[in-house]
Amino acid sequence: MSEIADSQVPHARPDIPLPAPVRQDARIGAFRAGDLMASDGSAVDRRIFVDEGLYLLEQERIFAKCWLYLGHESQLPNKGSFFTTTMGEDPVIVARDKSGRLRVYLNSCTHRGAKVCRVDAGVTNSFRCPYHSWTFNTEGQLMSVPRAASVYGDALDRSKHGLREAPHVDTFGGMIFASWDPDAATLREYLGDMAFYLDLMLSRMEGGTEAIGGIHKWTINVNWKIPAENFAGDHYHVPSTHGAGVEMGYRSALTNDGYCIQTGNGHSIGSERGGAQQGTAVQTEYDGFMAQMRSELAARYGESAEAFVPIGVGTIFPNMSFLDSARFRSFRVWHPRGVDKIEVHSWCIVDKAMPAQLKAAVKQRYSLAFGPGGIFEQDDGDVWQSVQDALRGHVGRQGRFNYQMGLGREAPTEQRYGPPFPGSCSDILMTEANQRAFYRHYATLMTSAQP
Repeated sequence: MSEIADSQVPHARPDIPLPAPVRQDARIGAFRAGDLMASDGSAVDRRIFVDEGLYLLEQERIFAKCWLYLGHESQLPNKGSFFTTTMGEDPVIVARDKSGRLRVYLNSCTHRGAKVCRVDAGVTNSFRCPYHSWTFNTEGQLMSVPRAASVYGDALDRSKHGLREAPHVDTFGGMIFASWDPDAATLREYLGDMAFYLDLMLSRMEGGTEAIGGIHKWTINVNWKIPAENFAGDHYHVPSTHGAGVEMGYRSALTNDGYCIQTGNGHSIGSERGGAQQGTAVQTEYDGFMAQMRSELAARYGESAEAFVPIGVGTIFPNMSFLDSARFRSFRVWHPRGVDKIEVHSWCIVDKAMPAQLKAAVKQRYSLAFGPGGIFEQDDGDVWQSVQDALRGHVGRQGRFNYQMGLGREAPTEQRYGPPFPGSCSDILMTEANQRAFYRHYATLMTSAQP
């Protein structure tokens, strides 16, 4: 595959100011922030992908503080519906209670800690601990304790032993989020400018979206940040990693014409112009659907809006990513399972109003490309795991990864596409601006608890 000609790359814009630096004296556990990454995010220490102490600190300062994506509302169609997942390493139950309210509970009995629910999903009136049979209702209240009168007498106050509940649960466009932080900003505030682009992606047709085909789950031996930053908008890897897929017609060859937008709080999106993942293989009527959406968005926001159908790839910090392509749409979460392992949860997302035949075609395209055995999914997983393998040794974890590509070429998105498009936009597709934004926010959160 031929390289992109230098003439396609615009000249740098030195007049654009760089983001504010990370505090160089801030500490991340036993490390100083300046030891682990450049203040502009352009160099990142290899140790953040392998250090066990930093991984434990991430559970405290990132996964216990941020809003985390849990699943789609279509997974909970009825009162009593539930599914289990994790927030970081913490197991949780996501349920609709008897009133239809969304609840998120720590999946751990308040007696001796066993999981009170050990199935993936279902419909129920209660959760019974398999260890000693303490039973909780869908409102999280402790309802039944075996032999309570004879073994506890009056000593046990059931009202004080309900399931621990996440203080904040909210939705956006059918997406369910929760946060353990009692002082967390609202979900809308957390999403920031990303909310605008999510709305473009999720509200194209009346009725919104739904997940079809269940959840695909698999594991990869890689640190959670590596796939998260890849989906933030790493287009540089496509010609190398996915060259076979291009040759087979599963996607079009990549140009440098596109956008990488940083939307605040570590979130970002990026995609080439003309529609990500276009190709000649497995044709469907989705092209016509995309054309209709482009026309409707252009009428609403101006002709520049056509560039955002489909949105492309993106990451909602810390570990939720999406792929909105010209053939299908996928949500995925990179659940940490240790410093060098993740469990991937992946959904195929479609518009509810889409004809059933087209939904089936979209699901097929998703499975062939980014399902557990998909051609692009296999490409990515293999390369990511090779990165982690190279970090295992003493020498391999020394030094820094380079994120300098496109440094200093960011400007307000509206300067390129006009209002109302928010965020900061790079003027080339192949840039690491989104990755730099990801790690600057990472450093901010990891140092925030220090004086």
